[in-house]
Amino acid sequence: MPAPAPSPAALPAFPPSLSAALDVQTYGAALAEYACRTVRAHGVRVWAVSGGSLIPVAEEGSGLALSDGTLAARALAGGVVLEEGMLACLPFGAGVLEFVGADPAGVESLQGLTPLLALALEGVQAREARRGRGRVAETVEGLVRSLGGSLDLPEVLTVTARSAALALGFGRAFVGLFSEFGEAGARTGEIFTHGFEGEFSGGIGVGPVSFERLVQRGEAIRFERGRDAGTPLAAGLAELNPVAAVIAPLTARGRPLGLLYVDSRTPGASATEDDARLVLALAEQASLAIDNARLYGIETRKREAAEALREAGAALAGSLHLADTLAQLLERAVTLFRADAAGVSELLPDGRTLIIRNAVGLPSEYVLRVRAKVGAGVTGGAVERRAMVAARDLPRDHADPQTEGAITGGLGGGSRYTRQLLAQGAYPFRGVVGLPLQTGAGIFGALTLYFREPLPLDADDLALAEVFAAQASLAIANARLYEEELRREREAAVLLNVGRLLAEDQSDATLSEAVRLSVLAMNATRGLIALTSEAGSISRCAAFNLHSPNDTDLAGLTAQLGRGPRPLTRKYALPVAGSALIVPLRSADDVLGFLYADDPGTDPPSDRVLQLARSVADQIALTLTRERLLSALAREEARYRQLAEGAHDLILSADEGGVITYANPASTALLGPLLGPLTGQPLLTLATPATRPALHAALDAARVRAVGGRAEIEVGGTDHPIRLEVRLSAVRTPGQPAAAPSVLMVARDLSELQTLADEITRRGQALEAATSRQSELRTYLTLFTQAQEEERRRISRELHDDTAQVLTATTRRVARLARDLTGEQRARADDIRADLDNAIESVRRFARNLRPSVLDDLGLLPALEWLATQAVTDTRLEVAGQDRRLPPTIELTVFRLAQEALNNVDKHARALSAAIRVQYTPDGVRVAITDDGQGFTPDQAQARAQAGHLGLIGLRERVALAGGELDVESVPGQGTTLVFTLPG
Repeated sequence: MPAPAPSPAALPAFPPSLSAALDVQTYGAALAEYACRTVRAHGVRVWAVSGGSLIPVAEEGSGLALSDGTLAARALAGGVVLEEGMLACLPFGAGVLEFVGADPAGVESLQGLTPLLALALEGVQAREARRGRGRVAETVEGLVRSLGGSLDLPEVLTVTARSAALALGFGRAFVGLFSEFGEAGARTGEIFTHGFEGEFSGGIGVGPVSFERLVQRGEAIRFERGRDAGTPLAAGLAELNPVAAVIAPLTARGRPLGLLYVDSRTPGASATEDDARLVLALAEQASLAIDNARLYGIETRKREAAEALREAGAALAGSLHLADTLAQLLERAVTLFRADAAGVSELLPDGRTLIIRNAVGLPSEYVLRVRAKVGAGVTGGAVERRAMVAARDLPRDHADPQTEGAITGGLGGGSRYTRQLLAQGAYPFRGVVGLPLQTGAGIFGALTLYFREPLPLDADDLALAEVFAAQASLAIANARLYEEELRREREAAVLLNVGRLLAEDQSDATLSEAVRLSVLAMNATRGLIALTSEAGSISRCAAFNLHSPNDTDLAGLTAQLGRGPRPLTRKYALPVAGSALIVPLRSADDVLGFLYADDPGTDPPSDRVLQLARSVADQIALTLTRERLLSALAREEARYRQLAEGAHDLILSADEGGVITYANPASTALLGPLLGPLTGQPLLTLATPATRPALHAALDAARVRAVGGRAEIEVGGTDHPIRLEVRLSAVRTPGQPAAAPSVLMVARDLSELQTLADEITRRGQALEAATSRQSELRTYLTLFTQAQEEERRRISRELHDDTAQVLTATTRRVARLARDLTGEQRARADDIRADLDNAIESVRRFARNLRPSVLDDLGLLPALEWLATQAVTDTRLEVAGQDRRLPPTIELTVFRLAQEALNNVDKHARALSAAIRVQYTPDGVRVAITDDGQGFTPDQAQARAQAGHLGLIGLRERVALAGGELDVESVPGQGTTLVFTLPG
């Protein structure tokens, strides 16, 4: 166990070495030694915040393997001393002291020095930062002067390596730019060195761990042989054999460029954090210069290639026919990129298969047999990724997908035939480049370049190839748009002719001509149009180059109908056909028939043909629907006229001038005798002069509002006018002015309704009078009840204060007289006194029953408790809620209700027990009187009321007078519950 720590007064003096330390490592080592000695712990570790992270900077003693830094981070975040097992952490400013096996008293004593420790650490970090910034600025300025604005990439790389080595005082340095780049590693191309004796070959590889730190996190890597011996980094640098080294990433505009490496082989050399920051600053400045030089080189090559691309673009744009465009494309591609062969693959409508449509230099068998899958091989990979895919040596990549330069993902051969050739070693090409051809309508396919030797194109050539592919895509898009426009013109002519034919005539000959035009437009051989009746059966059939099918064949075709056009295989087509299509003739959800076309060939109809079939079918259905709609319109007009003729309401229509043009029989029967013929009269003249403004306002509203207008008018003389409720709505027809539409008026005779309304008014007035009388009666009953209670109180008080007192005095006098008597006379006096005592008790009981004093003196609950004791039936009192005094009238009402209810229980219930349950609520009181007696049915209660037993009716009326409610629950043989709910 460690010795007890000294008291705070015995702490050694604060060591000056802490404040004078030049860097954080020196400060940490001095502090660890001082703290371990001061608190006599097994071990001490010093943690400090650097770059936003808490890192260990020094340690002293043993046992530190118990720590993983978690407790130190928690102590720093909380700003308090934390202990966990043998570990204890003391935070100070931006650092933490972690002890193993320390005496808590010693840690507590050292806690008093934490402000000094934090101040010393801040000073060391500030000096270290100032020293690092000055050195960095000077070195970066020297690099800028050395470069002198050069745009020569080799010169920039060489100067960067030399400046880095001189700035750190190391002997060697090199700069390498990435030539291969993946998600977990990279490799450099040519290396530019300083201080190395030999030349590099093959580039430098970057493993996953170093790649993560350099590229993904943008950190510099420090290496020291003594510290990092046995690590993967040491194994990776074994060939360079450095004593100390720093590696920094080169990045510009978020894009990794390469790496800067600086090392020393001098014994005892070290790489500090300052060195790492310096190399990072050099790498940042060098990255800008390298990126500028690369961009300048790219622009130079772009200018050289621009002319070649311009010539190629002019040649590609010279034709608007797709076949000529593809031929020009292949010719220019072979010439521009010195390819041995080239091919244009087109994506089939299935979206998964590519076939070679045009080729130069490819064997005929290869062109016919290659059917690449999207995502497989160079061509399929370019189409799937919508990006260039290049294989430097396809046979080698296929044999060993892990070979340097192999296609990402091991695409290999794109078709079965290509894989067979690769497996046999008979594939005629080595370098292959796939370039996607994308148009505004989607992916067209790919341009593939073939080379008999390994791929001779560098990165700039491949970039040029991508630009060329973009130009080719534009030319293909233009050619396809031109051909699409020609096709649309032809299809529009077909649609126009079909619509014109069927609009003029829908005979069998016209339908046959429409079939012929449709079949020829779809490049088919035969076809037919079948029309269905309203019952759904085939009613007519017209064919072209085809005998009319029998009912079985037509039923089979009908079974294949779907929502839109669909191709049919030979199994479901008519005999002799190799492929076919069928499309329904639809009008909304109704099927009018179908259009069928077939061809002896087995190729299914393309999407373009299916789309054309849909358009032709829609045109035919539209024309057929027009005739059916006209017939349906005539039927609906006749039906609506029949409804209007048989309606009991008055229906009139007026033109835009307000003149009546139609009046149904109900209107003629009611208004004709008063006004004469209605047709031809102005609509406004129907109303009497007094109600005519209302009709005029309703007419104006109907012309401007969608809901129309309403009014009540009178028609006829002043003696017995007919009262009508009218509703007017506008009827707008094509070609009619919007401001003056026709008007439809529907009217209802209100004469009978008015009589009914008068009767309802009369009865309402009578009901109101009865209600008023009932209210007066309730008021009288309330006053009567109050008067009754007051009289009871007065009588009770007089009985108690007068009669009872007189009787009491008389009893005392008789008692005194009895004491003076003897024998029989004394016995008679005692009998008289006993009778007087009984009379006094009867008077007092009668007074309590009239108005118990306990209700006025003590409140509701004591009065109910007394009432329960007075009942014949065994009765208990239960209370729920917070007890409080209620208004006197409510307490009196509750008492009288309970008194009457218990009297009913004693007289009629034949119960063994009863209960009074009082529940106080926020807005009143709820009282339930229950018993286990014989109960009763509603019919029994009604019979008792008719016999003169009005107890339940009286209870209900008293509750109503108090503004409450009464609920009665009773089941024969199961008792009765009366629930009073009163406000208060």
